[in-house]
Amino acid sequence: MSDTSMADDDPRRPLHSVTIDICTACRRSDDPAGDGRVLLERVGALCTAEDGITVRPIECMAVCDRQVTVALRGPGLWSYVLGDVDAENDGAELVAAARAVAASPHGVPKLRDRPPVFRKGVICRLLPPPDHDEIKTQDSSAPD
Repeated sequence: MSDTSMADDDPRRPLHSVTIDICTACRRSDDPAGDGRVLLERVGALCTAEDGITVRPIECMAVCDRQVTVALRGPGLWSYVLGDVDAENDGAELVAAARAVAASPHGVPKLRDRPPVFRKGVICRLLPPPDHDEIKTQDSSAPD
């Protein structure tokens, strides 16, 4: 059995899947590729062997004063928006942050489990979205 197809009872398997969204419009340096794109490539390469972590480019996250901006998200989990991520040096820490979110019961890892980029860079934390059944129930009881 390979590491990427672990059994459900394997303790190394994350509790949740997590997506790392990376703003590709962010450009802190003069690099023509753009810092966001550089970070996307580096984190993507680091995540090829990661179980349950996906990397997704986002054209613009509109947090231009905290470049490079990244979000850590997963179904039913708290989400985090991080800023001031260093494209050259923070890739491995960003993957470690995604692992910490994936391993926590509700997407809120303990502070000691958060790498420095996660501890210092949080812009905001968002509640998990309500599930669709809850939304339908609320909508169906609203007056016409």
